[in-house]
Amino acid sequence: MRGGIAAKRRRSGATTWAAGVLQDIRVGWRRMVRAPGFTSLAIISIAIGVGGNTAFFTLVDALLLRPLPYPDTDELVDIRLTAPDDAFGNFSYPTFRELEEATTSVFDGVAGVMFNMVNLSDDTGRREDLLNELVAGPYFQVLGVGAQVGRVFGPGEGVVVGADPFVVLSDSYWRRAFGADPAVVGGTVRLNGFAYTIVGVAHPDFTGAFPWLQPDIWAHASMSDQISLLGPGSLDRRGQESFMVKARLADGVTLADAETVVGAFARNLIASHGDRYLDRRIQTTSTLGSPVHPALDGIVVSVAAVVMAVVALVLLIACINLAGFLLARAEARRREVAVRIALGAPRRRLIRNLLTETTMLAMLGGTAGVLLSVFLVDLMLGIQLPLPLPLKVDARLNVTVVLFGLGVSLLAGLALGLVPALRSTQPDVSSTLKDERAGGIGRTAKLRSAMVVGQVAGAAVLLVAAGLFTRSLITTRRIDPGFGYHPAAIVWIEPGSGRTPGERRDFYGTYLEGVAALPAVIAVGIITTLPLEGTSTSTISITVSGVDPPPGFDYHEVDWAGVGGDYFEAVGVPLVAGRFFDERDTPGSAPVAIVSETMAARFWPGQEAVGRSYTVFDGTEARVVGVAGDTRVRTLSEAPRPLVYGPMEQAPYTHGRVVARTASEPAPLLSAMLEVARGLDPGVITINTKTMKQHRSFMLTPARLSAITLGLIGALALLLAAIGLYGIVAHSIVARRRELGIRMSIGAEPDRLVVLVLGIALRLVFFGLAIGLALAVVLTRLIQGSLHGVSPFDPVTFVAVTVVMTVVAAIAAYLPARRASRVDPVDVLKEA
Repeated sequence: MRGGIAAKRRRSGATTWAAGVLQDIRVGWRRMVRAPGFTSLAIISIAIGVGGNTAFFTLVDALLLRPLPYPDTDELVDIRLTAPDDAFGNFSYPTFRELEEATTSVFDGVAGVMFNMVNLSDDTGRREDLLNELVAGPYFQVLGVGAQVGRVFGPGEGVVVGADPFVVLSDSYWRRAFGADPAVVGGTVRLNGFAYTIVGVAHPDFTGAFPWLQPDIWAHASMSDQISLLGPGSLDRRGQESFMVKARLADGVTLADAETVVGAFARNLIASHGDRYLDRRIQTTSTLGSPVHPALDGIVVSVAAVVMAVVALVLLIACINLAGFLLARAEARRREVAVRIALGAPRRRLIRNLLTETTMLAMLGGTAGVLLSVFLVDLMLGIQLPLPLPLKVDARLNVTVVLFGLGVSLLAGLALGLVPALRSTQPDVSSTLKDERAGGIGRTAKLRSAMVVGQVAGAAVLLVAAGLFTRSLITTRRIDPGFGYHPAAIVWIEPGSGRTPGERRDFYGTYLEGVAALPAVIAVGIITTLPLEGTSTSTISITVSGVDPPPGFDYHEVDWAGVGGDYFEAVGVPLVAGRFFDERDTPGSAPVAIVSETMAARFWPGQEAVGRSYTVFDGTEARVVGVAGDTRVRTLSEAPRPLVYGPMEQAPYTHGRVVARTASEPAPLLSAMLEVARGLDPGVITINTKTMKQHRSFMLTPARLSAITLGLIGALALLLAAIGLYGIVAHSIVARRRELGIRMSIGAEPDRLVVLVLGIALRLVFFGLAIGLALAVVLTRLIQGSLHGVSPFDPVTFVAVTVVMTVVAAIAAYLPARRASRVDPVDVLKEA
């Protein structure tokens, strides 16, 4: 009986509590509607702070936090064959196979993967260029991925070169191209002109070995001679290092055990192949601890941490805004709360009432912030970056992101609303009821002023950082790369596979003639790898008589590029001495080369380089016939590097980027160049098309992203600081309404009142600026290594930030001040 009564009391208490909360919500809503100005400022502040944080958290979640699309990732490891100038650590096919054989005791399987573009066609007339992963070893078994339709590659397939012409489709491509038709399994597609049988469709969640790229199709690396762009015999070339390697630990084997066995393999590799691997190291790391790529994880994670810390500062500024608004509202409600307490209202009930309203404000702002984050993410993903391959980042809103945004809002509302609720519910009732002031002076006003100072200081630090990166970007743009001075169109194409080296040379020769005949083309040439391409480099190992190689080596490693046609004229690289390549340089003639000025100065200082010779690692001797002007090869900020050009006619495999210099805007020429290529070979593969301006801007991508990101964050911080200043000025005017009315009634000019209010606001701004700029002087030392040609104490940036913030703050303070100057003093005195 007593238990039943207790249960009824608990249910009654819960019902009463729920009814009270609903009543608090209704009261809070009415208060927000009655104060649209306060409500709007509070919601906007939280929306900006939460929106910025949620947007960047969305990207971080998509790139770093989501689980990899493989089961049992703790058993997966990445294996890299690194060099001092190559952190990616790819393997050649022969070295991969040797690793696979040497590590059977610790791995259940070792898989290699390389990216490749293919031209796909089928009986329906479909023709398109696709991103393909060429895989070696038990790729799908190592990653633990199965098929949703058909099957994946079997462990015994892809071993014999030229055998097993099978492909597996990705889920996205299967749905996009075949309408998710299961009957596609067993069908045939042509890749680069050769027939392949579709054996299956991969699991929907599987997006490949590198989740950002998301290939459309998988094929066996054993079909490389037919399908890859590396040319016939690429699987036999130990210097063709294109395979990323992953392995799965065997049962009971630890990462330390695997490192021991792989280390022994590395020592044997160095012993058996001498100088080729003398400076190499094999690293074995856990895939679970590598969300992006072992060579990039440190950079990406560090950048993500810095960005999240920076946007957290924006959220802090937004929270300071909300705290200031809540304190101002609590001060304005002192009399109301005192009256309710005097009438017997419980303090706990009043605190709940105030916290409910605050939480509603925060959640409304958080909801708006989550919606704003969708726009911000689209804005950031919409930035056109000159990347060689399109990145596919799944940055859609999901439960994790939404919970993050709303959770941050809820915590902000509860944390920031608690102090004002506690302060406003413990007044001295007697003195408060007798006091005629509406608030605005005393400790609360000082606290709000301190908050504005903090907001201005934080915004100043962010704007200085954004300004420095913007100045660095401008300075980097002024660096002379040594080429690309004239408008030009660049097309990277490959003829269908299966052609002999002679047939490929004929194709490119005919293609260059066809492009040269196009209107507005001044000169056209071809190069295997463009300077500043960033994604790949080619080097050769040489010896030069009388020049000792680096300690511990028997050769010099220098950058190399094969060129053909009028390449030097097309890109604007001048001839310093000797001659360019011409019809004398054929496949059957003596090997020749053109060297850069830095190459000539380093190997033949004070001498005439033309006529000299060097010996390639395979014993071939090449004679220097010309010296060309220096170009930046790998990065814009580097010192000029030695560079050797070889004639494309004498290269073992003709391929590359065709550059056509134009007399006018080059963009319209790109489609015409592709039409010429397709006219020669309907199965031609288009890898990339761009203008020279777009190519030269590729190396500016990191600096541009830094400037854009920090500029966006700094703008949000400045907007929040302006809103905070506007709010405190508006509230101080309300608090001093009677004083202002008295001043006007005894003859004070409205403009003088405006100046008075502006003076008070700008003092806070200048104080915050002083603190912010001082902090910036200290903190910008941390980004000094990322700046080019700009000091972290750049006076132009500091002056510009001071001017911009002063102007914005003056406008934010002027608007409410101007409105106050138009108050009728008679009405104000009547109110008093």
